[in-house]
Amino acid sequence: MPALTVLMPVFNSERFLAQAIESILDQTFHDFEFLIIDDGSTDKSQEIIRSYADPRIRFLHNERNLGISPTLNKGITLARTELIARMDADDICHPTRLEKQYAYMQANPDCAMVSSLVRVVSETGEFLRQDQFDSRYFYYNLNFVCWIYHPTVMYRKGAVQEVGMYTAAYSEDFELFWQLARNHKIHNLPEALLDYRITNQSLHQVLKKQEYDQAQKEQLLRNFRYYAGEDYTLPDKYLECLQHDFTSLLQEQRVSSLYQCIKELRFLNQKILAKENINADPKAMAEAAYYKERFIVSALVRQLPRHKAVLFLLSLGKMRMLKQLISSKLLSHKP
Repeated sequence: MPALTVLMPVFNSERFLAQAIESILDQTFHDFEFLIIDDGSTDKSQEIIRSYADPRIRFLHNERNLGISPTLNKGITLARTELIARMDADDICHPTRLEKQYAYMQANPDCAMVSSLVRVVSETGEFLRQDQFDSRYFYYNLNFVCWIYHPTVMYRKGAVQEVGMYTAAYSEDFELFWQLARNHKIHNLPEALLDYRITNQSLHQVLKKQEYDQAQKEQLLRNFRYYAGEDYTLPDKYLECLQHDFTSLLQEQRVSSLYQCIKELRFLNQKILAKENINADPKAMAEAAYYKERFIVSALVRQLPRHKAVLFLLSLGKMRMLKQLISSKLLSHKP
């Protein structure tokens, strides 16, 4: 019996598939089964997969395209091990990824899922950025946005099955991670262990962006109602702002609306910080809440006319930021 399962769904991934497969086969950790499920590809994906003779590969083929969530649920059910590492067919694992995550999960049997940071690369593999997310803030921020890159996670099969596995057609990873975090410990290793490729086929950023955006809005409302009650609601413009899309609010140019959005954030922060959770670190959560409000307020102020920025900061009691604005240290404003 292998120590863990690497689960990789594939759909029309011929362009980058070989590189993804080889990055798994070349891991410093060798004791795994590599469960690859082709979800009805019509390109050369199957041919590429079958060209590898490594005995660790288990190849399954869906006769028709089922979609990402049913395919992943199929893989979880068929996995022979308790530990499952996710992988996507267009990304590149760093050689020590499985070794480091397996070691962490062995040393922390109460942890249900571990992830890592990534290097974001272009279609051609050129470095674009590396997000410097603070691992201490992952639990708090999971209520608003998914900092966790899906192909970096290693999770325990039993915990994932307990929360119902993947239940959403879109933004399925965000849904699963939030559900896990409600009752199970999660952790993020503060180093990049995967190259995450942005392509013109990326579902959540290109092909199905509208569907993913709508799914995330619905998930945010569900998250907030967990803390604030079933009747709690927010308009789309506030949900977008809390995910750092300020377009709708800035188009309105209404200081009262900007203030109300931050007021709602403060209310939610009180509820989130008061809720008991196995991942709750009061100090880290308070810091994360502080930084989130500061980031949103600063971003809005930078794009407001000076007189509205002053009114906005006054309404929030942000005297230090107001002094910076007046002394032009914060930014150079439109009149």
